[in-house]
Amino acid sequence: MRQLEHGSIGTRLGEGLRESGTLGDDAMQRTLEAIATFVERARQHDARVSCIATSAVRRASNRESFAGRVAALTGADLHVLDGEAEAAASFDGATYGATPSATRIAVLDVGGGSTECAVGRDGLRDGAVSVEIGAVRLAERYPETTGGSVERARAAGLCARAAAAAALRPFAPLGPAGEVRAVGGTPLTLGAIAFESSADAVSGRTLTRREIDASIERMLGLDLAARRELPGMIAQRADILPAGAIILSEALRVLGCDAARLESNDLLLGYLLRTGPGRANA
Repeated sequence: MRQLEHGSIGTRLGEGLRESGTLGDDAMQRTLEAIATFVERARQHDARVSCIATSAVRRASNRESFAGRVAALTGADLHVLDGEAEAAASFDGATYGATPSATRIAVLDVGGGSTECAVGRDGLRDGAVSVEIGAVRLAERYPETTGGSVERARAAGLCARAAAAAALRPFAPLGPAGEVRAVGGTPLTLGAIAFESSADAVSGRTLTRREIDASIERMLGLDLAARRELPGMIAQRADILPAGAIILSEALRVLGCDAARLESNDLLLGYLLRTGPGRANA
């Protein structure tokens, strides 16, 4: 399999889902516009289109309506992955091409609405867990973490960490792991900030839990405008990044690990690897 392009557009599809139980009209429209962009790019490569959805869609009461709109736009059915399938795809993507080794690898995927962990050796999984906590959901639960009063943000950060620790307890039986790989926008953006680089340039580098916690403290000490100016920050993530970073830090703690390797190969690649090039090519 050869990758011709890789890109992402954050649309915050699950915005407000916690309160309403439905995907909002504005969020769906933003997402459909992003999908249209990627469909056009895929067709420029004469590639067929495959569509997947994760936590936000699988929790939404109007998921069938949204799936129909996606199918009408793309000509492809929308496959809604359950948590275990999402974890498995992230593992397959993050370990693709890894040198054969007896080391047990854990793959963490911190999303907007859920967080997954899958573990295994030599590309063979022996465990996978998905928990219903993600950067958007935790930030919406503790909105003071999104920027404002420093005192309130730091207090809310402590509450968010306690909530994350409780939600991530199901990961404990998956440890210990000799190596952790972290995928998704949260870890890559944290790496970009830590190394004053870009999210596209940090794959393969190692981020320690100490560096993650230092970034959390730094971000909670800034208002939203100042956060957006941090070198390496993706502006649209500035409000939810502290919450996502707290989840990543606590997941590493639960797994008994002090650091994670950042990996750009994620569930998108893993899904294509699992479905096969003959059935899903873009």
